[in-house]
Amino acid sequence: MYKLLLVDDERFQRAGIKFIIEKYKLNLDVIEAGSGEKAWSYLQNHHVDILLTDIRMKEMSGLQLAERVRALDKRIKVIFMSAYGEFEYAQQAIDLKAIKYILKPVEVSEFLKVLSMVIEICDHEQRAREETDRMQRIYGKGIRYEQQKLISQLVHGHNSESIDQMIDISTIMCFFSNYDHFRMVILDCSERFFDQIDEDFERELSDQMQRQIDMIDLNEHQCLLFMEAFEEESKSDLEALGSRLITWSYEQFGIDLYVAFSGTIQQASQIREAYNEFEMLLESKFFYNQGVVFFTGAVSLHDQEEINVEEMLQEINRDVDRKDYSAVRVHFERLAILLQANEQVSSIYLKYICMEIVKKLITSSPNRNSANFKKNLELVYNTNRLNDLIALMISILEENECSGKAGDDSKRKVIAEVIHMIETEYYRDISVEEIAERVYLSPNYLSHLFKKQAGVSIIKYITSVRMERAKDLLQNTNKKIADISEETGYRNVAYFCSLFKTYFGIAPTQFREESKA
Repeated sequence: MYKLLLVDDERFQRAGIKFIIEKYKLNLDVIEAGSGEKAWSYLQNHHVDILLTDIRMKEMSGLQLAERVRALDKRIKVIFMSAYGEFEYAQQAIDLKAIKYILKPVEVSEFLKVLSMVIEICDHEQRAREETDRMQRIYGKGIRYEQQKLISQLVHGHNSESIDQMIDISTIMCFFSNYDHFRMVILDCSERFFDQIDEDFERELSDQMQRQIDMIDLNEHQCLLFMEAFEEESKSDLEALGSRLITWSYEQFGIDLYVAFSGTIQQASQIREAYNEFEMLLESKFFYNQGVVFFTGAVSLHDQEEINVEEMLQEINRDVDRKDYSAVRVHFERLAILLQANEQVSSIYLKYICMEIVKKLITSSPNRNSANFKKNLELVYNTNRLNDLIALMISILEENECSGKAGDDSKRKVIAEVIHMIETEYYRDISVEEIAERVYLSPNYLSHLFKKQAGVSIIKYITSVRMERAKDLLQNTNKKIADISEETGYRNVAYFCSLFKTYFGIAPTQFREESKA
């Protein structure tokens, strides 16, 4: 039903026209106004499809009202009525692009003919808008498909160097919502969540973040966001944003969320680098009882991230005291990333930091090997390149890790057991915490050990096993997509399809069609 605003300063005229509309059951909702001023006040706050107005009225005339309406909304259909047939009124009506000019007293047949014609015009325009919206949705889905395919290549691609060289940052930018700059954000929760969200989640998330976002499905525990970045925002701004998301997610959904922000993305290769850093950072999430905000790289284009080395060294010292060498490794790699990004830190200071860590390791060891300690200090002192220094420190940490934990054979057996567990139980809700409990390790240490042995995180490995199984079922069976989704551990079919498309760059139905072609 279309809304018609009827404007005439004579009540009986309005009543007569409304009677005709109701008698002949025209598809119109009639709103009355007794003056041009009242009509203008209504139009400023309400949508109207058709304006039917008398020309001669006190103060604001119908012509003046129509002139304002044209500036307000060009889509409103204007019909003039007047008891005066002067040419000048008709000419002005034409200039204001009125649909029709009706003379009073109104002749019923002519009136019905004009209103029917206007309703038909409205119907035509509505169908055109619906078709345009439909085409835009189809186009939007196509853009979304290409976006997910591209991000899948960058994040999951095996031949990463060739992909990075082929893809320019401008190619990626064109898929996002008119961003001038963007950064990546990963949302992570220990329990499965992202396969249970509805279609409104992305919009609600964008409202909470108060900026444009594009969301990419990673797995049921994680989603990846590409977020509009503002040049003037600081680390404290992003910390406040992350804290707001953590509070919102807990109050709204009862989940503890971990949020990690990247620096501003300027090259395609930075997407994979940031994603890999995200995975490394999130290995340490098990040290925290509730949601926390992480950062990778510098926050802004102009400022480098402030590094509190003393605080980070204290954290490493606490890890050494606990003999949690996997945590030492995680926190040292985090420190190394920050130091690599900060060109103002001197090489002498870096060596001093590394020597302090080596000293702490030897003093905390029950078997103090002075010769080995002296050798390591000399190696640190004689290293000339930052990358070599970091590689040396990681090897020293690994050596301590091996001496403090079970041997390599034992570790390989544990990881083999975990892999077997995943490959036989992928169809159910299996978490890192449960797996860690079953192999008698802490979630943090198991995450680090698995990543080191298998080359990928546990969550990523679970997803890969499920996706490969889904791929096999699509190729070699005629099972329904819903059944395959259920069989591979996903209760939400729409989420499964979205995740499959993100992982392989193609929808399950299209994959099945192409594999059987």
